[in-house]
Amino acid sequence: MRQRSKGSAQSNPSSSVRRESSNWEDTDNVVLVAKRSKYVILALFVLAAYGTWSVYRHQFLNLPKPLSAEQVGKRGFSEHEAIKHVKALTQLGPHPVASDALDHALQYVLQAIETIKEAAHWEVDVELDLFHAKSGANLMVGGLFKGKTLVYSDLDHIVLRISPKYAPEATENAILVSSHIDTVFSTEGAGDCSSCVAVMLELARGVSQWAHGFKSAVIFLFNTGEEEGLNGAHSFITQHSWSDTVTMAIDLEAMGVGGKSGIFQAGPQPWAIENFALAAKFPSGQIAAQDIFKSGAIKSATDFQVYQELAGLSGLDFAYADNTAVYHTKHNILAHSAAGAHSYPCDFLHWEH
Repeated sequence: MRQRSKGSAQSNPSSSVRRESSNWEDTDNVVLVAKRSKYVILALFVLAAYGTWSVYRHQFLNLPKPLSAEQVGKRGFSEHEAIKHVKALTQLGPHPVASDALDHALQYVLQAIETIKEAAHWEVDVELDLFHAKSGANLMVGGLFKGKTLVYSDLDHIVLRISPKYAPEATENAILVSSHIDTVFSTEGAGDCSSCVAVMLELARGVSQWAHGFKSAVIFLFNTGEEEGLNGAHSFITQHSWSDTVTMAIDLEAMGVGGKSGIFQAGPQPWAIENFALAAKFPSGQIAAQDIFKSGAIKSATDFQVYQELAGLSGLDFAYADNTAVYHTKHNILAHSAAGAHSYPCDFLHWEH
């Protein structure tokens, strides 16, 4: 009995295995379908949309509150004062190279600098140089003007150097802040680049009150000839004696009218953008912008190319790009502009202090 029971017990497992194998064969053809609630998909979409909007709002819409001269005092940056410069320059109408309007614009900037010089702190040196570039040939090896030789003559620039009076070594270690006064023939240039010039004037006014504690001099280059092919920056780098003292370049530009100014080119050394990130209260920049710009997809160029390519300088290139449809058109007017958006270089200079 026990032996028979043992024998039958031995036969049962094999039949069980056969049944299990049959079951597995049946389940091989089963397709499992995961079902998600429509509400889950909707919730994920809402979160993605809200996250994207939040990043955009923080990066582009979170502008600093415009301040008056009374609010900022002698050393601060006043957007209200900067916009006055924009109004004065745009009232001159289009001021391209070799125009009477450009001569008037240069005179306006010169008078504003004379006022800054008279009111500067007694321990700060404010040096003004009216630089005339008789002639030159600009050959760029990359970018929009690759392979082209641009010949220029009779360009007038205003160069301002602010440094601590009792630290003469500071003049050998200068930060260049640059933009152009000239416009294209079709526009008064509220965005490109009267707003940049206005920011430089207001920034220079503030720096003239506290540069006595700086380790570096600050050179403000108000150049002409940029719209003709970056000729103003080229003539400064190749012909002006102060260019040899520049260790870093900050270029202010516009590829639209209004919005938040941000870094769209930097380098080649990382220390400039790293220090800016440490000092800036409202930093803004786009990693992809530099790759897109240098790829040639955007048919444009800025003076920053000259400072990098010709002078071998590291630095930062700022621009804003709202309302790009009116860029270089007659609609590039003050009503669409926001001069205060360029106040970020002031944070970097404060870090140097």
